[in-house]
Amino acid sequence: MKYLKLSKRKVPKKRTYKIDSDSEKIIIDYMDRWDKHGRVNRNRFVELSKMVPYTAKQICQHWWNKLDPRLNTQTPFTRDEKEYIFEWVDVHLETSNKKISWKLLQMEMEEEFGMLRSRNDIKNIWYAKKRKLCRQAQNMSKPRIESFIMETFPPLS
Repeated sequence: MKYLKLSKRKVPKKRTYKIDSDSEKIIIDYMDRWDKHGRVNRNRFVELSKMVPYTAKQICQHWWNKLDPRLNTQTPFTRDEKEYIFEWVDVHLETSNKKISWKLLQMEMEEEFGMLRSRNDIKNIWYAKKRKLCRQAQNMSKPRIESFIMETFPPLS
């Protein structure tokens, strides 16, 4: 495993992975059989990790974010859905210990709007808004160059 050199500690380098199409077919077929022939008590993702060269966590995340046929990935988020995400996260952060349960939000959004959205898509909506607010706060604290120039060098008229 490759390591990043940070100070004196060795930190494992995070690897990116992409599940290949053959493995995706195996996962989808297995999940269809699992749904149709009764749900066995064993963890389905652990069973799948024995069939394809990925960890149970990787398979689970790929299923919940990409492969689940119930996911609505074609239509963009509505304004109501986005507002629901923002309000839900704000309330949740006030009441919990600063950890957002994206799984719980995903389930509540499915109940509220009748569509299952990817956890990653929900997170992306929230973090895009958070980045935008951070940028706006930084811009408010920095003096604007244009206003400085206009005050220093007023237009000739």
